Amino acid sequence: MLRCLLMICCLTFPACRATAGVIAPVSPAGPTEVWVDGVWREAGDGSRARPFTSLHEVLARGLGGGTPVRVHLAPGRYAGPFVLPAGVELMGAGEGSVLHGTGTEPVIRAPEGVRSKDLVLEGGTWGLEAAGEVRLEAVRFRGQSQGGVRMESGQLSVEGGGLEAEGTGAVGVLLGAGARAEVREATFTGSFRRGVEARNAEAELESVRFRGPQTALYQEAGRVRLRHVSVEGGREVGLFVQRGTLRLEDVTVTGHEYGLQSMKATLEGRGFTSVRALRAGVALVGSQVELEDTVVLGSGPFGGVTLVASETVLRGLRVDGAEEYGVMATRGRLRLERAVLTRLTTRDGESGDGLHLRDTQVEVEGLVVRQASGVGVLSAQGSRVVLREASLESCQEAGVWAETLGQVTAVGLEVRGSRGPALVAMVDGVLRVDALTARDNAAGLVMADCEGSTGVTLGRVTGQGRETVPALACVASVSP
Repeated sequence: MLRCLLMICCLTFPACRATAGVIAPVSPAGPTEVWVDGVWREAGDGSRARPFTSLHEVLARGLGGGTPVRVHLAPGRYAGPFVLPAGVELMGAGEGSVLHGTGTEPVIRAPEGVRSKDLVLEGGTWGLEAAGEVRLEAVRFRGQSQGGVRMESGQLSVEGGGLEAEGTGAVGVLLGAGARAEVREATFTGSFRRGVEARNAEAELESVRFRGPQTALYQEAGRVRLRHVSVEGGREVGLFVQRGTLRLEDVTVTGHEYGLQSMKATLEGRGFTSVRALRAGVALVGSQVELEDTVVLGSGPFGGVTLVASETVLRGLRVDGAEEYGVMATRGRLRLERAVLTRLTTRDGESGDGLHLRDTQVEVEGLVVRQASGVGVLSAQGSRVVLREASLESCQEAGVWAETLGQVTAVGLEVRGSRGPALVAMVDGVLRVDALTARDNAAGLVMADCEGSTGVTLGRVTGQGRETVPALACVASVSP
């Protein structure tokens, strides 16, 4: 009976409810919503119905400061500069919402981060100078004297939008040593001195277009990844990296002095294409390189690919219409697989070679050279070259040429249609060729000066055979 009375009392009076029961957690509050409209002419309270008249009014009231505040900016022009506290989000209405600056100040300083969406930042020295966590969505920058975004530290995320250069000395995005950036689906337009400048920073650019920057990427140290990136319209180096690591995936550079240039760097990736470079499509100095599916279409007097003192692996290389060289390598090591080099020309008649190799260790497997104004493969100045399965067609001076202590060992070599001989050994050059097919070479099979250590050894020759070889003391045949 007593238990029943107690149960009735607890059900009747709320004070009798158990105090040890679980209290439902309070959901965290979202950001404070504030509205700003520059054309509003009455005193406002920041509500949608009665907005503030300027962003300065919001900041003067001490909003933000760590507490999330979302500021909605109606279409209009809002004069800066602005210094944003932590926790501020700026939401515009698209191209009509413009924050503009003048003089020697950035439009926005955000030392503790900011999120912005659907805005235009116009004028000022920099559009945004920030640290901390920065997120930009569909934000456009234009008319800055020094650059669009400057991040010395912190995390930058860019989705969409674009940066437009007014002069020739500005930088689109500058990343310092403590910065990390992700840029996706953005466009850099106009004659920026550098589209992205990364100094010992980490950056990833995906689906980004550069139209006009003199150099799209300037990288010193750090790590950068480019994926689905296109570059055109500049006259300096398209992509430059020094002492850093650069990874490329599906990247095309059209025009520019060099498509890709490195110094003491590490390069890796696949799908790099250079089109009509003024000097060379690819120029690598003192670098560690492993690239697949590289294409150079048209290039200037420094050739398609130029390698100096580099450790290089190229798999799937195509060079068409290069001046002077398909591939030129000096010092270092090169491994080349599945390479096709065509329509190689020369202005002065001194080169036009498919492979031009000096003081280099080279291993080639699967090579095609067609229509070269010079030599298919030149080995000089002590180069050591191994060729496997190479086809050299219509190389005007010769198929393979070894000179000045250069050595070539070839297995599975085809030479046809040369205006000179199939093989040349001069000035202590050495050739060892097995499984050679030679046809329609105007000057026969072999030319050699037979001085010093010059020597040619032939095995299993078909087509243009031994009967075309003059009686040269330095030419030996091991054919059955």
